Amino acid sequence: MFKVFAFLRRNTELLTHDEYRAGHVGYHCGQSRRLKNIRGYLVNVWSNTPFNERVGKPMANDMVWNEPANFLDWWDGFPEVFFDDHAAWLDALTVEPTRALPNGLSIDPDWSLDDGPVLFDPVPERPGQFKPCHLLMHEHVIVPVERMESRPFKVMQFFKGKDDSVPDLQRQVLNNYAPLIAKMMGCNGCIINFRDNDQSAAMRGFYPDDHWGLSEAGIAHRAEFCAMWDGAIEYHFEGAKQFIETRSDMHDALLPLEETLFSSNWYVEVDENLIVNPNREPAPDFYYR
Repeated sequence: MFKVFAFLRRNTELLTHDEYRAGHVGYHCGQSRRLKNIRGYLVNVWSNTPFNERVGKPMANDMVWNEPANFLDWWDGFPEVFFDDHAAWLDALTVEPTRALPNGLSIDPDWSLDDGPVLFDPVPERPGQFKPCHLLMHEHVIVPVERMESRPFKVMQFFKGKDDSVPDLQRQVLNNYAPLIAKMMGCNGCIINFRDNDQSAAMRGFYPDDHWGLSEAGIAHRAEFCAMWDGAIEYHFEGAKQFIETRSDMHDALLPLEETLFSSNWYVEVDENLIVNPNREPAPDFYYR
């Protein structure tokens, strides 16, 4: 499975955070969900309720340390997209969207992602381009996601390891931390994601060589953002109450390990918009959606 987190900052000259949410989920997803052979697609937009207000400052103060200043100024939302492999990801923009027209099933002439530079942070010196931060992620499903009929409470735990060796950090998180968080009562899903060391792995080939994201400025932008964190954990609960209760019950067991593993640890509540339900099973030999 080839999984990409695409951190995107809104066009601050034109849109508020809530207007960005409406533009991305309301229109852009209706176009981008039709990328060729996409196997999963969801969009996370940071919630208007800060984490410390949601869980209470005493609890948040114990769980959060060294959160990067203005972290949410770097992005308003990040899609998670799933493809079978790298080749499928690079082939995703091949024109395939069709609809019924007078002459039969035909390529939709109105299919377009040209709203990107208006919706997202544009590059003034490169008209028609925006500033994407697409990162290859390696996921480990600790608790398979079970989505309820009602809107879930989803929170992202971002972390940076104390150990400069990312493989060592991954081993410690998966061997020591994952078995504990897998026991959180009421958890409807838990996925640990580690950022790939190659910060341009999801950009090369998907965007043309002259795109801002592959320029010196784009590479430096991505490096500065990636320096803040090594991985992110997705938690799904029925509501904030369930998260608070189970975290409180397990706090004494989790906190010492977190302080040992992470030099930075913080949480962001996100509104998850499920566009294409992730399907991690092997692809069939026919067209699928």
